[in-house]
Amino acid sequence: MKDGYFISVRIYIPDADAFGLDVEPFHYSDEDLTTGTKHWDDKEYDLSEFDKLLRGKWDKCMKDGFFRYHLDKVETKIIPGEKKYVAQLNVKRATERRKPQEIITVNQPFDENLFNFSRIKSNEVLFLLDKKTKSPPDTPKVEEAMCNGTKDEEPQNLVIINVSPLEYGHVLLVPDVYSFRPQMLTEYSIQLAIETLLLSRHQGFRIGFNSLCAFASVNHQHLHAYYLEQELFVESCPVKHLKGILYELEVMPTKGFVFQLHGSTVEDVSRVVYLVADYMQRSEIAHNLFMTRGTVFGEDRTSRNRTIRLFLWPRKKFIGVKEEACFNVAVVELAGHLPIKIAEMYEGLTEETVNDTIRSAQLDEAEYQTVKDNVLQLYKPTCSSS
Repeated sequence: MKDGYFISVRIYIPDADAFGLDVEPFHYSDEDLTTGTKHWDDKEYDLSEFDKLLRGKWDKCMKDGFFRYHLDKVETKIIPGEKKYVAQLNVKRATERRKPQEIITVNQPFDENLFNFSRIKSNEVLFLLDKKTKSPPDTPKVEEAMCNGTKDEEPQNLVIINVSPLEYGHVLLVPDVYSFRPQMLTEYSIQLAIETLLLSRHQGFRIGFNSLCAFASVNHQHLHAYYLEQELFVESCPVKHLKGILYELEVMPTKGFVFQLHGSTVEDVSRVVYLVADYMQRSEIAHNLFMTRGTVFGEDRTSRNRTIRLFLWPRKKFIGVKEEACFNVAVVELAGHLPIKIAEMYEGLTEETVNDTIRSAQLDEAEYQTVKDNVLQLYKPTCSSS
């Protein structure tokens, strides 16, 4: 760690056979990326080649018993109210998941002696994500991507099953796995996550990130991705414009910053989101990032203009063993998806009680205002985004 930045040392493993099997790569290019999806009112969805591959391999892993439990007993309901929270009773995820690592700081270094994603079983790997570009092979797409490696080392981006799934298709996206980064966002990982979302044509495919002290369980860089067959309020909720492509979320119990792909590029959005996330990382501020398809800012939920919405929440730190509450306030909960772990509390949920629980993650108003002021000073829009 130097001046708040993690300096990684690559331990290079030459190919996917390190996992003991021939891992199938999924090759894609910019031509495969799309913001277009069906609308929820269509009562149906499309699947891309990416979706078909992920879902097919995920289904096979479930059939072959590679998960810790099945999802056949997950009960779902929509909590009445403006936010229409999606609550799902998933007791087994709380009782049968891997024990979380002890996290005490947002900038906790990577520890090679603890579990990390280079140690997973070979049958948990679904495929590699491999972007084909027109650039020469020795030109990194993003400088951060190569992470001090030599120029002929391509990042190995793994898509692996989450053995304790919260929903259908729950996988982990592990960018450049052998860089052994701690759980922190980089410009490269943000861009890879946006592109992964754009590879799907399913309107319910979501991607999320928990920083350390924000309910991340493993200190090795990764993001969550999964399918949720229900619409979320954040997909069309109003947002407040701050500056350039930077917006603010005020209508949810925990305030945060919002960005959209509409009117910008994947590269520009990745850069700005990273700018804000990196400030939080260096400032020891816990944070969560959620990506979903939704309407273009300023248009209501009936709009057919689809884009990618990105929500970045600064939040209170959580340190220690996860408490026994109805649900933990991690990334999907902040976005309105509530995996409930205590059956006795599931039936009595109301929008008011959910709001109170989610609001518990909100920074004190003075601290949040300081963060907001610093972000506004930090972010200098270009002419094209102002």
